[in-house]
Amino acid sequence: MAGKGLNPYQQYYWNASSAYDLPETACVSIGFVLEGAVNIPLFSRAVDAVVNRHEQLRSNFRETAEGVRRFPRAAARDVLQVGSEPFEMSRLDASIEALCQVPLDLKVDIPFRAYLNPIDHERYLLALIIHHIVVDSWSLEVILDDLATAYNRAMSGAGEPLLSPLTFDYEILAQPLEPDERQRQAQFWRDYLKGAKIPAIPGLGVGESAQAKSTFDVITPPQEVHKAINQLCNALDVTPFVVYTAAASIALARFCASDDLLIQTNVTPRWMEGTQTVVSYLSARIPLRVHIDSTLALQTHILNVADSLYETFENVSLSIGEMMAESEIKQSLPIHIGAESPFESWHLENVAVSQVQLPDYQPWPLFLWVPVSSEHSFVKLQYQADRISAEDMLTLKHLLNETLERFRLLSEGESSSEPDAFSHATIK
Repeated sequence: MAGKGLNPYQQYYWNASSAYDLPETACVSIGFVLEGAVNIPLFSRAVDAVVNRHEQLRSNFRETAEGVRRFPRAAARDVLQVGSEPFEMSRLDASIEALCQVPLDLKVDIPFRAYLNPIDHERYLLALIIHHIVVDSWSLEVILDDLATAYNRAMSGAGEPLLSPLTFDYEILAQPLEPDERQRQAQFWRDYLKGAKIPAIPGLGVGESAQAKSTFDVITPPQEVHKAINQLCNALDVTPFVVYTAAASIALARFCASDDLLIQTNVTPRWMEGTQTVVSYLSARIPLRVHIDSTLALQTHILNVADSLYETFENVSLSIGEMMAESEIKQSLPIHIGAESPFESWHLENVAVSQVQLPDYQPWPLFLWVPVSSEHSFVKLQYQADRISAEDMLTLKHLLNETLERFRLLSEGESSSEPDAFSHATIK
């Protein structure tokens, strides 16, 4: 069989199933300001080393008689595009937006772009724009770590290879399911999604289902709330992602006036030896169903959210399009909750690094990023400002803050239950 297989996450981005409609330019973009004497030839060599270490980043994708397949290309050279004219930070958004919207033809282009533009003396903007078919948040951390390692080794005078070859066989994650297992998982999703309804975002403007430019807003709870969340994690033996997702679901239930939420999220059901060094999808995109019961204590609600997540772990070998096809829902899910850990900086020899926010494009009108680890306390809201009003977002922020405060009270023993925690009362 020619080429290599795609895992379910990649199938999702290639197929854009009947339940979803994503254009071909679905990319992750991340930017940094580099301050110091950047050795551009060595930095370019380091970028090539990263792309060549991970064959995903130098692959093309195209349809064959056996279906869509991935075709690794020969070693890449001169991937980094270096600008010659000073780059004005005042036009950052417009310039990067233009880069993000440059079409990527996966049949002929590699899905990885890197740009280095001078801003002023010994100050540069680094922008990485990578197609989602080869990168997720876990993979992005791997790419950045590898880039720093390769550059620092190059600066020390190391020869080739700057990065050690991978030992993990990606094809393990792209093996097709046996027919009986596919049917078992399909039946799970039929049962799981039976009767589910998509939450209605208040005042949502009519727009395309394809990705659109997003606006960011961040809620940073007080330290006492952060401490309380960690205490709940320890007491209930769950992760911060579960607790923040439970809190977000309560706020979203009131915001959308619904007691049965169907949202989209990611899970990481497996962690094979060696996969932490592979740019391939470690997470699976799934529909998550959360029931809101006003008679339950908050602790029970948190555990119910955990159970709803955990029961999906053995059933994520289908793409989300295939999962949704087992339901009666034929439209995309408007709300996504994802995990994020803030950039912790990476060390480049004699160079200071600081992250800058680049324009981002998402297919969901509303995206909530919640912490993946106990070190961080934040909720980042990403939303399509042309479809959701600022007033509605203020309401949602109020509901999120109010819910997190209830969790603080719960952790401190001031309230064992919240009889009105899930009410749909209008916030004035």
